[in-house]
Amino acid sequence: MAGAASPSRPFQNSNRTRSSLSQTTLRQSYVISMATTAPSLHDIIENERILTYFQPQVSLKRKAVIGLEALSRGFDPESGELIPPTSLFDQARDGVSRLALDRVCRTKAVESFATLHRRDKSVMLSMNIDASCINSMTRGSNHLLELVKRCGISPNNVIIEIIESRCEDENALMEFVRFYRKKNFLIGLDDVGAGYSNLDRIPLLKPDIIKLDRSLVSGVDKQFHKLEVVRSFVQMSSRLGCLVLAEGVETSNEAMCLLGNGIDIFQGFFFARPAPGLSAVPCMANKIDALAEKYRDNQTRRIAEEKQLFSGFYHIVLTMCQSLANRPSREIDHRLSEFIANYPNVECLYVLDMQGRQVSNTICNPDKLRKSKRFLYEPARIGADHSLKEYFLPIQAGLEKFTTPPYISMASGNLCTTIAQVFYHKGSRDHRILCVDMGRQNSDSCGASSAESG
Repeated sequence: MAGAASPSRPFQNSNRTRSSLSQTTLRQSYVISMATTAPSLHDIIENERILTYFQPQVSLKRKAVIGLEALSRGFDPESGELIPPTSLFDQARDGVSRLALDRVCRTKAVESFATLHRRDKSVMLSMNIDASCINSMTRGSNHLLELVKRCGISPNNVIIEIIESRCEDENALMEFVRFYRKKNFLIGLDDVGAGYSNLDRIPLLKPDIIKLDRSLVSGVDKQFHKLEVVRSFVQMSSRLGCLVLAEGVETSNEAMCLLGNGIDIFQGFFFARPAPGLSAVPCMANKIDALAEKYRDNQTRRIAEEKQLFSGFYHIVLTMCQSLANRPSREIDHRLSEFIANYPNVECLYVLDMQGRQVSNTICNPDKLRKSKRFLYEPARIGADHSLKEYFLPIQAGLEKFTTPPYISMASGNLCTTIAQVFYHKGSRDHRILCVDMGRQNSDSCGASSAESG
């Protein structure tokens, strides 16, 4: 691993010999730092005035709560008011106070979860670790390992969530991850897709779980570009052998869209708000069953609509092929222009030979072209090579028809689907391929991305 510490040096050996902060040293350093830190934070840490709230993580396919994320809140004993996490952690401005606060939150979270763990040992504890606290001074403390053992929780039930953008010592972070993974803890990468996320950390940390940030989840059912980013994470995670969790899910449509595109674990206000103790695990069977039924109904309806839509598309394409089969080559462009005028759903038409070379001009519906982006989206011309295109390779492999998933057309700049259909052209005494870009602006962008062939 690039930048990682040598794996031959035992992590445990640095525990007491390499500048590890003992609890006494930490407390002494922390008290000194309080001279420049708000007294309220000093009181919170010294008296452990931290409450742990839990938010469920739900698997729709399993129809169960499979995990709980620990979320820390400070509290004022005089007023009884909770201190929001942003206000709480913003007060910890230096490394010593951040570490002290992080350890108090960690301790309260594990101790609170222990009660739930005794009731149901299948539920996971998901907890954040402030990555800025992981450095050469703290990496050998084994604080979390000893805490989990003391509370009788199996490391297999604990997910360490790392917000990797906060890491200041990559070598220490890599050694921390290696050590806790060897102890059977799971590693999660939090806030993936947020503004400061470093995607290069995914192959370095090899997380077991990737948590998609709310910024990617919000409105994903309405935004094609956002959905494609989510799909890319799902595809990548599947190949890397890790799970994807969508956090910040607030609507049933978001949940159904994500479920339809390969995500099964959800967290957010739609399912439950954070709550303390046992109240954090409400009976969600009815909500999960209702959502699962709604998903089945929507998917069944969408599949039926897609079947009807593409049945119409294929009829149009076959009609065009039959007409082109008897036309001289010099009349092909003119006939394509007539098709454009007769079929408003068609954005662009062009014909290829069986080597993937374009033998007609690209005829586009002028109402569909984006004039402001013509520099980027330029229709291909006669002689253009399509031999590496997604819709040509299956034809070359022997299929007579291939339909792509929705994508942004380079010809029009719009969301479309390309249908490639082989036909025999009598004038050239050879087979040709008609390519039809069908507009998909009004279709459901949350349908599972899959190609069709025939």
